[in-house]
Amino acid sequence: MIQHLFKLIWKQRRQNAWIAAELFLVFMLLWYIMDYFITIGYTASIENAYHIEDTYQVQLATVPASSPKYIHYEEGEQIAAEQYLSIIERIRQYPQVEAVCLSNMSVPYCPSYRNLPMGPDTTSLKNCQYLQVTPSYFEVFRIEPLNGGEPSSLKDVLTEKSIVISRLMAEKVFPKEQNPKGKSVLCGGNDEFYQIGGVCGAVKRDDYSREERANYFLLSNSDIVDWGEMALADLEISIRVKPGLNKHNFIENFQKDMREQLNTGNFVLYKVSSFEDLRDTLYLTNGVTDAIRYRIAFMAFLIFNIFLGIIGTFWFRNEYRKPEIGLRIAIGSTRRQILQMMIGEGWLLVSLVGIPAAIICINIAKMEFIGTNIMPVTFFRIFASLISTYLIMVVFITLGAWYPAYLSSRIAPADTLRSE
Repeated sequence: MIQHLFKLIWKQRRQNAWIAAELFLVFMLLWYIMDYFITIGYTASIENAYHIEDTYQVQLATVPASSPKYIHYEEGEQIAAEQYLSIIERIRQYPQVEAVCLSNMSVPYCPSYRNLPMGPDTTSLKNCQYLQVTPSYFEVFRIEPLNGGEPSSLKDVLTEKSIVISRLMAEKVFPKEQNPKGKSVLCGGNDEFYQIGGVCGAVKRDDYSREERANYFLLSNSDIVDWGEMALADLEISIRVKPGLNKHNFIENFQKDMREQLNTGNFVLYKVSSFEDLRDTLYLTNGVTDAIRYRIAFMAFLIFNIFLGIIGTFWFRNEYRKPEIGLRIAIGSTRRQILQMMIGEGWLLVSLVGIPAAIICINIAKMEFIGTNIMPVTFFRIFASLISTYLIMVVFITLGAWYPAYLSSRIAPADTLRSE
């Protein structure tokens, strides 16, 4: 059967050349789009250590120094820090709040980023994400130890000289250790050694970013005391609330109930946002949402044109092949065999075209003309994108060739031969 299809394709090589050229070009364009979706899909499948459901961020602002309502304190007074900590305590006592934490450019889906060289010694320092948090951070975002357990176990080990590291950090810095807990790691920023108190799961900046080497350092009250109002207002206040609360109702009620209580000194309540909304905002600002939308729209347009081109081409081909089809039916071919032959030609054609197209795609990938910031070029990435592209092409070849082939298989052989 396949040998016979080869002969048919070769005899009609002039007509098949145009559709082969179209399939060749479409295969490479579709592969480029599928490669993008494979990379972000694979990256998104790596579970993040954060759990953001039922979590919110409370944002404070400060009264401008030029405002008549601004309160001036005597030099050396640490009243701003005391007021700030009292605000945190009031938030903690709100009935629907389960846990509160502070962090400095360290919340999930934060557009800011800080790194720090760290390693087992001065000769093997690696840049790592620097996350400064209070111990309750692990309870708010329910970050669990890598080998299982409660978030409170990580909370208890975060101290001035004990840190929590991510899974990738443990794998890269201590590749031969199954559990590096208790090991020491050098911080290149201040040339101090810290003890590893625990290891958490995968840490990513967002769902579509690759896994990071990350370290959690303690944000203590002594750090807060040394900061001014502006720096304190920039700290991130994150809360976890009781499960099942309506997002919009909670935000509205919290702002109404707590506005007066949180407007202390020069601090005022600015905004309350869910981390789900913050995630969506980040994707809009960094272009991820637009990139996905554009590629989906382009792929839909491409597939629609593939379908129209294939169905039109096969319809035209089958029209001028009616005498051949009628003769085949007259000498004993069944309608099912005619249908299989016509669709089989399309499958074989896309398979033949797919070989040189795949070779070019592999070379494009090896030369890194595709993005590597999300996922490096690997055998799995190339294989998955090529296979998915081929399967999509086969499906639409089948859909495009089926109806013209079905009509051709229903012709009356006597009428066809008589007209011929």
